[in-house]
Amino acid sequence: MKKRSDLRISEKNKLRNKAEALLKTMNFKNKPDASESDILNAIHELQVYQIELQMQNEELMLAKIRAELAEKKYTELYESAPSGYLTLSKEGDILELNKSAAAMIHKDRSKLINNRFALFISEETRGIFTQFFDKVLNSHRKENCEVVLKTEGNAPVYIYIDANASNDNEFCLLTMVDITKSKEAEKTMFQLKVANEAIKFKQNFLANISHEMRTPLTGILGIIDILEHTELTPTQQDYFKTLKHSSENLRIIINQVLDYSKIEAGKVKLKPTLFSLKELLSEAEALYRGSVKPDVNFSSKSDPEIPDLIFADDNRIMQIINNLVSNALKFTSKGSVVLRSRLLSPNPGGKQIMIKIEVADTGIGIPEGMRNKLFVPFSQIDDKDTRKYEGTGLGLSICKELVILLGGEIGVNSEYHKGSTFWFVFPALLTESATSTVIPVKRSSLNKKISNKHRLNILFAEDKVVNQKVISLILSSMGHTVTIAGNGQQALSLYKPGQFDLILMDIQMPVMDGITATRKLKESFEYLPPIIGLSANAFEGDREKYMVLGMDEYLTKPFEKEEFEELIIRFWDR
Repeated sequence: MKKRSDLRISEKNKLRNKAEALLKTMNFKNKPDASESDILNAIHELQVYQIELQMQNEELMLAKIRAELAEKKYTELYESAPSGYLTLSKEGDILELNKSAAAMIHKDRSKLINNRFALFISEETRGIFTQFFDKVLNSHRKENCEVVLKTEGNAPVYIYIDANASNDNEFCLLTMVDITKSKEAEKTMFQLKVANEAIKFKQNFLANISHEMRTPLTGILGIIDILEHTELTPTQQDYFKTLKHSSENLRIIINQVLDYSKIEAGKVKLKPTLFSLKELLSEAEALYRGSVKPDVNFSSKSDPEIPDLIFADDNRIMQIINNLVSNALKFTSKGSVVLRSRLLSPNPGGKQIMIKIEVADTGIGIPEGMRNKLFVPFSQIDDKDTRKYEGTGLGLSICKELVILLGGEIGVNSEYHKGSTFWFVFPALLTESATSTVIPVKRSSLNKKISNKHRLNILFAEDKVVNQKVISLILSSMGHTVTIAGNGQQALSLYKPGQFDLILMDIQMPVMDGITATRKLKESFEYLPPIIGLSANAFEGDREKYMVLGMDEYLTKPFEKEEFEELIIRFWDR
């Protein structure tokens, strides 16, 4: 099919030929008999042909300009396109390519022309491209594939290729799209999935290990607690102290590993309450006063400018304080340890204040080169082969994560051989800013003593014989009467309305678990005493989960007498 410009040239040539023929006919010397009318007609016709010829010339020029503009526009689009365009010979050599294609390969265009395209593809995917190219030439339809370009000194480029061959199979047209970012995102998502699976596996592993470790630890700590109230010889008392110290250290290690695992998995949530910081510091002082070395003075000082009640997570703040105080006491052999609070932002008109807690000691201090490792998990300030002090190296890293969760910061000032001051800052809402329905925590209630009205008849469902024996002895030593059920089914059979004041229900039991037994009890009886869930599961949210499933409260094994007493006071004094 002829192009429009070719047709115009043909028309122009016809007009020229016609004009020349007309000029010949106007040779009046050869035609002396030509009339004036013939001459005028010939001149007029010649003028018309000249005008038509001029118009054809102008149209031809316009067509040429349009063609040049179209070609320029196509070239610009071709060169500036984000996709890479290549023309390959049937042998696979590069005949032409645009800027984007050259940029993907990271080479000058001049160095790519007439080179085999497959040489710029990584060895791992070169075979894929070779098979793909053969298929394109043989199938006569559009095909696609993904390959990786080999780029010297640069990160690999992942590309998606669309290609189809010419009708005569003499060349092949390729379109390349850089999909490196999407591949990296896909890779990141895969790595994230693997990491999440690893965390999930670790969580399940720790949950199982924790459960299995806490079960025998319940027996150990329970017997230790009972032994403490028996007659012991001086030698036995020494053995007892060693046993208790080792067991408490084991419990601390288990709790720290679980705490760090929960924080790492993002499962720790803040639970702010209205409380007295002054009472909290007094409680911390009372808690550690009995474990202070003879040559160490331990005291607490509360800033009177801090409001009586503040709104924050008192349990997490207490956890941080306990860790910092226990560390200070551990590393201080003589001198003093001071726990103090300070108001940093005395702003009566504001809704939020900043509070700084400091634990200052005159202990061993920290070498300057070791300070940057203090808040790193599993780090120790003494050499692993000459360690003098016990610990997992998790305490301070847990403190750091909890302080960040609170919205504050933590740090240390220390001078080697002279002492250290660990501090943390946290925000708290003022009483007026807190929810009006929040009831302040009365921490002094923890020191209440059990009265005769709290002597209870308890139905205790537990399948482990050791736990049956130990927990029954602990409860009996507190003045309670205990009836044991070996599983949930036995608890259902033993329960009689009005016979028990409290049901202590283990979660995991054979025959019938504690959750099922609790549900059946609540379906069978309109009025029931409080049912307290009991389990070695100690992850964040376990308490809330079991309470949603029907428990009225929840205790984690191993529990201490004080925890059980506090629970009873809460139920019977409310």
